[in-house]
Amino acid sequence: MRILKLIILVFVLGIPSKTSAQEIYNADYSFTIEGLPAGENMRLAYYLGDKQYIKQEATSKEGGLVTFQMDTVHIGLYMLVFPDNNYFEFVAKEPKIVMKTMKDDVIGGMQVVTSEENKQLFEYLKFNNQTQIEFKKIEEDTSLDDFRKLAKQDEIGTQRQAKRTEIIMKYPKSFVAQLIKSSIEYEAKEAPAGLSAEEIDAFRFYDYRKHYFDNIDFSTGDLLYSPVYHPKLMAYMDQLTLQQPDSLIAAVDYVLDKSSLNDEYFKYTLITLLNKYAKAKMICHDEVYLHMIDKYYLKGKAVWMDEEGLSRLRVSADNLRNNLCGRLAVNFELPDVNGANQSLYAQSADWTILAFMKIDCIPCEKTLEELSKMDDAVMPSNKVVTIYKQADQAVWKGVLMSKTKSNWVNLMNSNNGLNELRDYNVQSYPTLYLLDKEKRIVLKRVSASQIIEYLSSLN
Repeated sequence: MRILKLIILVFVLGIPSKTSAQEIYNADYSFTIEGLPAGENMRLAYYLGDKQYIKQEATSKEGGLVTFQMDTVHIGLYMLVFPDNNYFEFVAKEPKIVMKTMKDDVIGGMQVVTSEENKQLFEYLKFNNQTQIEFKKIEEDTSLDDFRKLAKQDEIGTQRQAKRTEIIMKYPKSFVAQLIKSSIEYEAKEAPAGLSAEEIDAFRFYDYRKHYFDNIDFSTGDLLYSPVYHPKLMAYMDQLTLQQPDSLIAAVDYVLDKSSLNDEYFKYTLITLLNKYAKAKMICHDEVYLHMIDKYYLKGKAVWMDEEGLSRLRVSADNLRNNLCGRLAVNFELPDVNGANQSLYAQSADWTILAFMKIDCIPCEKTLEELSKMDDAVMPSNKVVTIYKQADQAVWKGVLMSKTKSNWVNLMNSNNGLNELRDYNVQSYPTLYLLDKEKRIVLKRVSASQIIEYLSSLN
């Protein structure tokens, strides 16, 4: 058995999509586990994406009998979880399942009385276990040289591949076949003759990427209820896609198009990717988030969303539109310490650091100290422009005299002359931007050290 790291005792939130994942009605599952004492609290759990949820709990009876009766069950891979969080997996695809096994050897001792799907699953698991034993024996056999060991281990690999193919061909409609097929990695084609080593690598990479989801059946939502789909989706976005907004947007559209064959897949994929890029740690990736809101949520494709939820997303999107990387920063005029209005666009500089600040803000003070330490090599013809929320004039000037340099431009956002949230998405202080000579946004919502590192790299 394996140990379940985390079981989350919560319900899945969200409004159902227009069609549900495949379900079984009036499910009756019975497990007899030799060596399991009576009175043990057993839990039936299921996967959804990258999480596990409790479906039902039951107390074991004499003889190790554990039973569950449920009105509905999603088709997928389930877990029977012991009190110590050890567990074993089985397939839920039939209304009645009867299984017998031993607590200390679940797979080896498994007898599937009623369930064709689980007969297939445990046939495969027992075969895998046996080949693993054989593989280890070969590894530990001192009478074999490395060449012979490798040859014998390759034979086992061939046997495993043949077994997978056998089950997929014999039971093409089964969930077990889906599960096994999804674990098979696509073998990239051989590159055409005459290419350089670099071109061969590129050809094989893009061929692999193109066929990455070939073994996922998007016509049903069954694999959502397994540990398969979520890591595969994340790997495609994080490892097989260039981490630039244009490439990520194209990848988002691609996987959402593939997942649109099934409402449940589409819903999960869209929500997962929206949350991912709403919290993106990479600079300037909020363009991906904005794209998804505009193209899918505000175009009515997220049919499960209510108007209140859509309204929140609309506001969130509007706060990003004016401050995407690569766009001209919104111009403004604000008073300086002498009461004279200063325009952003009037500031002549190769680079402009915009620092949105607030009085009595310790992180703001630390940021000012860090920026003030920039030497002339980093800031030869550059400017720091601070924008403070309205505060007492004397207090403000005192902060400027002690924390800033004389050549900085220090402005007061008096009477909200600048809409910081709408134009610069300022939600906390400090918030820093780096603008180029034309006042285009190069970096946003970054630390002082990140700006200094970037400018230093240019010299």
